Amino acid sequence: MKNETDVNYVIQYIEDKIKPYSLNEIGKSNISVLLAEFDVEVLLNAIDISFKNYISLDKDCNIEKDSVELFINKIGGIAHNNSLSPIEQKIRHIKNYAKSKFSYWNDGTAQSIINQYIKALRKAEWSEEQILDDLSNEVMTLVSDSGNWSQWRERMESWIEDILNWDKTGENEEIKDNQTILPEKLYNNTRNYIEQLAKQINASYENNLFDCTAVMMRRLLEVLIVLMFQNNSIENKILDKTGTKYVNLDKMIKIANSEKSFKLTTNTQQDMDVFRELGNLSAHKIWYNSTKKDIETLILRYRAMIEELLYKARIKN
Repeated sequence: MKNETDVNYVIQYIEDKIKPYSLNEIGKSNISVLLAEFDVEVLLNAIDISFKNYISLDKDCNIEKDSVELFINKIGGIAHNNSLSPIEQKIRHIKNYAKSKFSYWNDGTAQSIINQYIKALRKAEWSEEQILDDLSNEVMTLVSDSGNWSQWRERMESWIEDILNWDKTGENEEIKDNQTILPEKLYNNTRNYIEQLAKQINASYENNLFDCTAVMMRRLLEVLIVLMFQNNSIENKILDKTGTKYVNLDKMIKIANSEKSFKLTTNTQQDMDVFRELGNLSAHKIWYNSTKKDIETLILRYRAMIEELLYKARIKN
């Protein structure tokens, strides 16, 4: 429970907004309860958001009484949502979107599947930013592309299985030079997570896991583009309006291509979008499966593109 000064301050903050109306004793008691759960700053922010969204004015620009009650009732829910981590907020958004799209949706099972998916990505040493970006662009898109709950669930479970097998397919794998997408000398002594991604690309290709190969090729591309902006001190150019997460890969590529300081070759500018689309097809298109031929014809182009990005990202000198 917050002290009485905080309670009185928040009550006065609300009443200043809704004059000539005021809170009754029940309303004041509810504010005390909310302050036991949320910090003052979180609650004040929720009050501002609720006021902006739910208070309405009559033709004389006076506050309508009915909207005051709605404004008060929404404060707690807004405070709760704002207190969630960005990943928790994104999960909530995904589930709400899916509920509105599908005629049937098992919320409890969906939460469990998403939790397993995130756990698998964390085990694969993905950062919170990468996970948030994946939820925003990959999982949300999967909801859009799926025709029903079953299709979404089955594809998510397949993704989880693929992620959990990343380490298994790449661990202690002897990669033959004549079957390698990325030769060891290209990625050796760069960064551990880059080396692991490169090994997983090679291992999945050699084990005929071509959808996995396409998705991992896309992931390494995205990682290097982010590093290219970070290591050139212009990361802000690929952040969204909130400044807290990256724009999607499509926008990121367009920004990279227009960034004169990178001086990307024409081939790399064109090929980044080729491999973005290849990865998207394997990740999102339910009835599409990548084949060896899809990747085999692009190996040299991918290798050349990755090598250029490693230099432009200042990973290789």
